[in-house]
Amino acid sequence: MKKLLTIKNVLIAIAFTVLLLFIKDNISVLLVIIGAVFAILTPFFIGFLFAYILNFPYKMLHDKAFKKMGTKHKFLLRVKKPLAVTLTYVGAAAIVAALIVTVVPQLAANLAALVKNAPKYGQTFYTYYQDAVNWINKTFNAEIPITFTQEEMISNVIKTFTGKENINAADITKTIFESLPYFFTNFFGFLSSATTGIYNLIMGIVISVYFLACKESLCFQVKKLAVAFLPIKVLPKLYEIVDITDTKCGRFLVGDIVDSAVFGLALFVLLAIFGVPYAPLIAVICGVCNIIPFFGPWIGGIPSAFILALIGPQPLITFVIIDFVLQQVDANITRPKIIGNHVGLSSFWVLFSVIVGGALFGLMGFVLGTPIYAVIYSLIGKRVRNNLEEKGKLGQEALDFQVLRYAEIAEEQKKIREEKEAEQKLKLKKLIHFNIGDKDSEDDSEKGEPEKTFTEITEENKK
Repeated sequence: MKKLLTIKNVLIAIAFTVLLLFIKDNISVLLVIIGAVFAILTPFFIGFLFAYILNFPYKMLHDKAFKKMGTKHKFLLRVKKPLAVTLTYVGAAAIVAALIVTVVPQLAANLAALVKNAPKYGQTFYTYYQDAVNWINKTFNAEIPITFTQEEMISNVIKTFTGKENINAADITKTIFESLPYFFTNFFGFLSSATTGIYNLIMGIVISVYFLACKESLCFQVKKLAVAFLPIKVLPKLYEIVDITDTKCGRFLVGDIVDSAVFGLALFVLLAIFGVPYAPLIAVICGVCNIIPFFGPWIGGIPSAFILALIGPQPLITFVIIDFVLQQVDANITRPKIIGNHVGLSSFWVLFSVIVGGALFGLMGFVLGTPIYAVIYSLIGKRVRNNLEEKGKLGQEALDFQVLRYAEIAEEQKKIREEKEAEQKLKLKKLIHFNIGDKDSEDDSEKGEPEKTFTEITEENKK
């Protein structure tokens, strides 16, 4: 205790307390500074993410396809790395361009047709509403009114949002002019955000080229910093964390993207074969949402099913059957083949990680929550196993103890203790009886030989 209460430790505690109070009083300024720093570093984060994803095809080209390059001609060794980087980015750009050329026009056509047929789909929805209300009234003897028309339903919706029953052209014009400042403010804000996003994307792609081309030197520099400023005993644990993170996050992230692309392509082909409307739009929605673990199929399937339900029951039933079959094939065959069992989480922990990650970090939390939690789960699991091994047999017995059968086990242990106590008492009685018998025999032998007098001893000595 005396060693802890040194002047140095007291000064450190005081400085740390002052720092916490300063952060508490200036938390808003600190958040603004953190946001500004994050905005500046956003292109580097995007570049690192692109380089990390493209590192897998780069390694396949550099280590396998061009493995023998430079064995005969040494000057080809200098061309090997730039050629692998160039082909990686050319291949990625070709895939993106093919998707844009083939998918974007069809998506635009599907969206235009969807907007054009919106009144027709509204009438279909109103018909479904009437049928549902009639069934409820007939089945449960309810009295839900359905006398209003589609125009009255639209009028009720407008009343809900504006608070006015009768809206004429003057009201509409006034509302539009009153909303213009708000519209322009949001428009310029959206334009600024879009420009910043495009800039970050372009700079991220450029930075990713440098990350991928100089990854060996960058990794060595980071390792030098770690060895120079961190204790040697910390380094093995740090290397282990980096290795587990690369295995869990890297394999899961890249595999999940490839798996979702395969799922979306298969869904598009089957929907096109069976003549389901809006096949490209639905395939893109379901394929992109399939990246999100657990909730992804539902997030993509429900709006797609709603769109098809407005068209008719036949395309809806066809889509539901195809989507269900593909989801089963993806969950049991495709995903295990592409991703493997590198995540190592049960369904409960996947659900937990997706909910917590999405609540804390939004869309990125939905996507990256599962692999990040898999890393934490793996590290904690290894620490738990090491602690159990250190406790040995006693820890294993405590682990095998069934808490739900506590009363029964306690009764059994009580009987075992009573039997052991009885055995010990019996042994103690035997031991005491044996000692008493030995003492009595010694006393009897001593009593059988009376003590000799001094005269008799003298006579025996003379003889």
